[in-house]
Amino acid sequence: MATDLRLAYAEIDEELFDVDQIPMTSRDVRSVGEMLVDVDYLARQLLMDIDGDAAGTLLRSWPTMVAAAEDLWASLPGRRPGVDERDRPITSLSAQAATIQNSLSGRTAWPGQGPTSPGIDQMTQTFINAAALVRRYGAEIPHEQPDPHRDLEAARTRIMHGLYLTAHAVNVALHEHGRDRVNDARSAGRRIHLAQHHSPYAIAPTGVWVDRMSACENTARSYLTDRFTQALAGEAMRPVDDPSRLAQALANWDIQTHRALARDLEPSNILLITRSQGLIAGASIVLVDAAATAGVLERSDRLVPALAEAGRSWSNLASRWGDLALPGARLEEPLARAAAEVRAAYRQITHDKTTLASPDAIAGRPGLPQAVPATLRAIEAGSELATVVAEKADNPNLTGPARALSRRAHNDVEAGLATPPHGDVVWVSPSDILAKRSVPLPPPVAETLRAASNATIDSTSSASAVATLHQRNDRPASSDAVLGSRRRAVPEAGRPPITSAHTARR
Repeated sequence: MATDLRLAYAEIDEELFDVDQIPMTSRDVRSVGEMLVDVDYLARQLLMDIDGDAAGTLLRSWPTMVAAAEDLWASLPGRRPGVDERDRPITSLSAQAATIQNSLSGRTAWPGQGPTSPGIDQMTQTFINAAALVRRYGAEIPHEQPDPHRDLEAARTRIMHGLYLTAHAVNVALHEHGRDRVNDARSAGRRIHLAQHHSPYAIAPTGVWVDRMSACENTARSYLTDRFTQALAGEAMRPVDDPSRLAQALANWDIQTHRALARDLEPSNILLITRSQGLIAGASIVLVDAAATAGVLERSDRLVPALAEAGRSWSNLASRWGDLALPGARLEEPLARAAAEVRAAYRQITHDKTTLASPDAIAGRPGLPQAVPATLRAIEAGSELATVVAEKADNPNLTGPARALSRRAHNDVEAGLATPPHGDVVWVSPSDILAKRSVPLPPPVAETLRAASNATIDSTSSASAVATLHQRNDRPASSDAVLGSRRRAVPEAGRPPITSAHTARR
């Protein structure tokens, strides 16, 4: 009998430590196509968050991103021998970026040496990861067949579009930097000569960088002209081969957010947390609508409005934490990776190539029955997360970029969101703004940050209550969905389950 028990325990131990039975939460399981879509998403976010103080960090990061994109481009199968006309734009862009890199290395004037942009660095790393994935499985892609060929063309278009958006973001930052310098000079009573080309704010020393980044932006745009929509129409969609993917992604996200918030966290990471929670709320509305269409979830007059209000609150809070984030502040890698997987897992269910899928299309996807309870559990947990984030807002030692906090303080007072002062008050010293220092939060900013945190707690608590009620009324999910486990099939004979560059997986 004892021998039988030992054998039983041995079998349990063997299965427990079988790598094929353990959910892999720390590695990137996105396809190449999902990585390229995420580069597009990150570039758009970068463009939304842009300001003049970030111009130097963005410019320093640009050449490295282009080099990573060129390496991925070269790794894609199906290149013709000799000079391929399709390669000319990326080759030209690489040469332009190399010139910028050489100039940056030899300059002591602005922008000089300093930190790089975490947003662009994240896109660069995504390109590097995608290139490694293509090199591993690219030889098995039948690129001469029509569907994989169109998919590869879509991949090239995605790469170039990410570069185009990023180049435009760098250009906007350079113009904003020039505008800030002009405004600072006028405030100090100094005269400054405006530029005669591009825009009046492309003044020295940013004018030369505007010229070079405009050339990069035009090169990328010339490739995309009359090509973008048509090329992406041939993009391959990754099938939902793992219905529990979203549940696993959200479970991992919950773990990583609490691990991160347990430490003294940079505002840039709290910005990522709050922005991702807003995305979860927005995607949950889409899933709930599709689930009601499919009969997976009862329709409710309370759930969607509660989710919408929670999403608005998270987005408003994210905007305020964004003011506190320094241009060169780094993101915690596990947190950023978990957020990227959440975005990919939601998009696999809610989108059809470049557009949001219809409720009927989403209702027919195999991952929906597991995704709905998973997203409702994430909404339910959001109220507790909002409370923890609010505790971070009470930290009296919070600081942020002087210019951004000055603008926020004056805007909040003028909008009536903060207690008005007696008389005119300069919330941030002009010398701190000119030197781009980090300063303590002005009283109006601290007040409205706490108010936004409390509003987020209220809205997420309401959404949590409604989501909990729906989970009780809904039929129970499978044990795999409840546990958030993710069983992965082992490919036959060790072959990777891929058909094209966009469905290749680690």
